[in-house]
Amino acid sequence: MKVQNKTFYMGDDVHNARQNEKGKANNHQRKTIDATSLRKNLDPIAAKREEAKKKAMKIVGGAFTNEQKLDGDLIARREKIKFLQHDIGEANKSINEIEANRAALRDKYGVASDSQEEQDLKLLEKEVRAKMPGSDTTLSYDEMKKIDAIKSKGLSEYQQQSLDMLEHETPYVTTVYEANREIKVENQIISSTKIERLKSHAMEDAQKQAEDIMNEASKEIAGMLVDEAKDNIDEKAEEEKEKAEASKEKREEVKERIDALKEKKEENEELTEDILNGVADAESVSTDINAAQQEIKNMMNKMKLIEEDIKGAAVDKNV
Repeated sequence: MKVQNKTFYMGDDVHNARQNEKGKANNHQRKTIDATSLRKNLDPIAAKREEAKKKAMKIVGGAFTNEQKLDGDLIARREKIKFLQHDIGEANKSINEIEANRAALRDKYGVASDSQEEQDLKLLEKEVRAKMPGSDTTLSYDEMKKIDAIKSKGLSEYQQQSLDMLEHETPYVTTVYEANREIKVENQIISSTKIERLKSHAMEDAQKQAEDIMNEASKEIAGMLVDEAKDNIDEKAEEEKEKAEASKEKREEVKERIDALKEKKEENEELTEDILNGVADAESVSTDINAAQQEIKNMMNKMKLIEEDIKGAAVDKNV
């Protein structure tokens, strides 16, 4: 049981140690993040450079994105044209097959190409084609009168079957017409886009704007560096001025102390002279020589104190 208890508590210690290390790591991470943010806030030059860089990248990136969109749009339109051309090809194949079948039908009925029956069929065919989408075929008044006369007389079996086959070409002709019209529109858009791109110079303009932004930022940063240098010079000059003033005050203080000691010395000298005169008078009046000697000894002790003060003042002056 003791061993188990000991193991349990050791486990707690390890767990607590790990938690403490984890907490220290988190604190260190927060401090690192805070320090990074603090450096950014305290470094206006770096902040200005970063701001200019972001603006420049935004302009160039925006222009590049637009160019990519235009390129993608042009690619999509060219792909669409390919599909439309494929549709036209397939439709024309079907039309050619129908025409081949009509020619085979003529051979089957043995109708000569220069016969009146064939000539009447050509006029009836012209009427059908004039009604097809995108057709530029037109009928004159005389032609319309002839068509009415042919229909009034009645169509031959060959003519009716050939015209029915011709009617089957209508959806394919429509496909060709619509596809060609779309191709024309797509080609116009592609041409217009190319012309506009040549006029706009989007990427060149964006790069120029980005360069202007960076150049302007460089000028501002240069001004900031000059201001910072001036501030440092002014601050250092102010410190030197304060040191000079402090040194001057110290010299004046030492001078005042020396002058005070000199004055005190003069006073003590006068006092010594007065004492000596008093002693001389005392000798003439009293025979107590021992008292006079003791008075002189006391005065000499005072003079030693004065001398020590003067030495101390001289030391302060040298300092």
